[in-house]
This record gives sequence, structure tokens and C-alpha cells, in this order.
Amino acid sequence: MHDIPCPCCGFLTLEGEYGSYAICPVCDWEDDPVQLANPASAGGANSRSLAEAQSAAMARYPASVEVAGGYGRSSGWRPLSSAELEAANARRAVKHWYATAIVLEPEAYWRVNENGASSEPAA
Repeated sequence: MHDIPCPCCGFLTLEGEYGSYAICPVCDWEDDPVQLANPASAGGANSRSLAEAQSAAMARYPASVEVAGGYGRSSGWRPLSSAELEAANARRAVKHWYATAIVLEPEAYWRVNENGASSEPAA
């Protein structure tokens, strides 16, 4: 069951946890948990950074597109904000790979607010 969104395009094309290195059938992003943690850093499983690839994916599949290739877009996903991208670029300027891998969706940038707290509803 495809239950987590591709970090690049937001369509529900991945399963379980990040780090499977599966290729998204919608945008061709390879699921790399280190690049998810370092969205401005190119290299690793993908030649482009997540931010660069996401920009291309959003040009092809704007936010208004809800289904592509038979996959629905996650309602909880969003592309990187300009503030998040600016912060990622600043961290990358200090150290190219500044963070370790992200494997759980609640740790992903679209699920964490600006204060670093999870946007998950309280149980």
C-alpha cells in the first residue's frame, strides 16, 4: 500500500518509511532519506537537490493537480517554503550534509512547524 508521499512531488507513491530508495513513478525521485533531511544538498541517490527536483516536479504537476499516474497527492504534503529553502541553503553553506537521515513522515519538513514541533494532532 502506498501510504507516504514522495518528498519531491507529494503523490502517495512510497510505502512505510523513507529510505527505501524506491523510484517515484510520478516524478522519478529516488527515495533518499539523507536528501530529505538536507533538501538543498545535491548528490547521494539523486543528482539534483530535493529543492531543485521539487521545483521541476511542481512545474509539471502544480499544487492544483490532485492525481497523477493513478496516484493521489497527499493532502498533508506541501512543497518547501521559501523560508525553509533559505534556512537549508544557509545550513548547506556551512556543511554540505548537515543532518542525518529522516525516515519517519512526522519528521519531514511538511509535518514540522517553524518551531521544530510536529504538526501532528495531539492524541
